[in-house]
Amino acid sequence: MIRAPKTLKNTMLLMSVAVLTISTPLSARAEGAFTPEQKKELEGLFKDYIMNNPQAIMDSVQVYQMKEQERAQKSAEEKLSEYKDKLTQSDLPFTGNPEGDVTVVEFFDFNCGYCKKAFEDVTKVLEEDKNLKVVFIDMPILSDKSQVMAKMAMAAYKQGKYFEAHKALMNFRGTQTEENYLNALKEAGLDVEKIKTDMASPDIDMAIQKHLKIANELNIRGTPGFVIGDQLHPGYIGLDGLKMAIQDARSGQKKQ
Repeated sequence: MIRAPKTLKNTMLLMSVAVLTISTPLSARAEGAFTPEQKKELEGLFKDYIMNNPQAIMDSVQVYQMKEQERAQKSAEEKLSEYKDKLTQSDLPFTGNPEGDVTVVEFFDFNCGYCKKAFEDVTKVLEEDKNLKVVFIDMPILSDKSQVMAKMAMAAYKQGKYFEAHKALMNFRGTQTEENYLNALKEAGLDVEKIKTDMASPDIDMAIQKHLKIANELNIRGTPGFVIGDQLHPGYIGLDGLKMAIQDARSGQKKQ
């Protein structure tokens, strides 16, 4: 009887597993594909391979993650085309020039430290650039208090004072209580009794859920996140990055 060399035998066995994995339904694989002896041998082979080639495992994980990121980015870009007009031309809260040639859409959470830094950047850019519109999309994901603050800001929108509320809550630095938030809003000139009533409105809950859905479909998993022109910018991009993105959006319009 002629025996195959051990390495050849192992390779053939692994190839058999690969072929069966690709071509055989899961239920069929589970029943009688290998004898108990073959299963034991395969377990040993896989264990040896993993122990002797740990880098190969890490490489395969990295390749998988890269492909997933590419897939998610492509999906987000497709969704951005779908959402662009809704984000830039809808009745969402905004400040700046309503007819601005560039619109910055910011997804944020009031309890996000980088969102507070981004707010300082946005404020500086708005002071310098009078042809800019900034749309704010509440994305309260960090805590229950984030939800409360988002509802207060959106209730303030019903008073036509969203940006005043946004500014007051972004600059808030006291003990995190609903009473203190309301005091800050009162100092900013808002009707806090009306806010208490309006923030309980079901349409505000629905709007927040819609915001979270849009963010998820645009692959914005954290805050802040920006849409500027045709580009997505997940994460904090800094003052210079913000200015550059606006400039790129403006340049892109001139080329069209």
